[in-house]
Amino acid sequence: MKFHIHVCVMGLLAGSALSQQICPTNAVFLALENEIRGYPLRANGPTTPCQVIKGSNTTLETARSIAFSKQNSFHVAQFLTDATFDIFPPNAFGNATPSRTVSFPLNDLASIAVDSRLNDFVLSINKPALPIFVAPNGSRGILGNPVVISDPNIQLFVSLAIDLDDNLLVGGYDRNGDARIDTLNTSHSITSPSVVRSIFGPETGLFVGGTAFANNNLTIALDPQTNELFVYNATADQTRTQVSVFARRVNGNVKPLRVISGLKTTITGPGIIGADKIGVSSDGRLFVAEPNNRILVFAPGAGGNVSPSQVIRDTTAGTGLVDQGGIGVRSCSCN
Repeated sequence: MKFHIHVCVMGLLAGSALSQQICPTNAVFLALENEIRGYPLRANGPTTPCQVIKGSNTTLETARSIAFSKQNSFHVAQFLTDATFDIFPPNAFGNATPSRTVSFPLNDLASIAVDSRLNDFVLSINKPALPIFVAPNGSRGILGNPVVISDPNIQLFVSLAIDLDDNLLVGGYDRNGDARIDTLNTSHSITSPSVVRSIFGPETGLFVGGTAFANNNLTIALDPQTNELFVYNATADQTRTQVSVFARRVNGNVKPLRVISGLKTTITGPGIIGADKIGVSSDGRLFVAEPNNRILVFAPGAGGNVSPSQVIRDTTAGTGLVDQGGIGVRSCSCN
């Protein structure tokens, strides 16, 4: 999760009816398998979605991870739908058709990130030795022989993000089950990037993870302005959760700047595989996805056992249990 936005696109109407008004540029979205729902970043309390993408034309079936391009387009990875990711324009609404669809030869897409050159990096957990696929700008259809990136430091890959330098951050666990976040210099080489920085070790305070195929106890996201790194992390049994914040470009066995954790936060365990847990806005607020289309928001600089400053609750979610959706924050420093 994972987002730096340089272009501000104003909210437009997707149609003439007021019911088709789309979200403002600064909005938070949830990927909920067969639909995407959006809410204004400043919403608090019961909230009606400002934008819903849903219908047979969307081809959305197992959408769980969202990234945004510099043009504010949606890049949506589907977990089980033939290793597919879809691109929708910012004003997509209702039963919209993707502007592009790309498929890879493997399945189980768990995370997506897009750089300023509009290259897509997509994480598959189908084959751990070949985890990250690259789709160059403009790709469409089936990519039979895509560029593949790996990282020998990580055995269980979980989450991706792109920093302000256009480098790829990879979050996961090493062969001992210890959490690790590596930065690969994809700004210099897409085909064979090297590891330029790593965060790992006991000083980080990150929980040890399980080694199961289905582990999704870690999500990384970057502040689009400061590039501070936010790491959602849960214990292997998911009884303890935290969000640790690290300074930009830190390297090695380092302590976080602050940690958000405790009963007051009401942060719970991760959702289903590939459903990103956290996102960060350009003003430094942390957004945490919870079940039943509920989003916790923490003020800039928050740390410790603190209550959310906002809680967004979807008024149209219904009464049944809704699994946690994958979160994506779209924001810029414009008004």
